[in-house]
Amino acid sequence: MRWGYGVEISQIKKDIEELEKLGATYIDIEPGEGEISANCEIFCRRIETDEEYEKRIEEDKKEQEEIKRRELKLLEELKFKYEK
Repeated sequence: MRWGYGVEISQIKKDIEELEKLGATYIDIEPGEGEISANCEIFCRRIETDEEYEKRIEEDKKEQEEIKRRELKLLEELKFKYEK
C-alpha cells in the first residue's frame, strides 16, 4: 500500500476492504524519515447474535463451575491439613 501524499480516499477504501478480507483489525503506520505517521484502528461495533449470547453465557457458567470446583477442592485440602 502506498498512502503517501495525494492518495485518493477511494484507494484507501479499497485497500482497507482488502485488508478486512484478510482479517486485519488495525493498521499501524510507522513514521518514516521526515514523514507524518498515523495509527488507524478498523473495527465494527454490533449487537451480539442470540447464538453468541447463549455461547457466552454457557462459557461463563462453565467457568464459574470450574472456579467453584477448585475452591471446594482447596477447602477440602485445607480442612484435611488443619483439622488433624
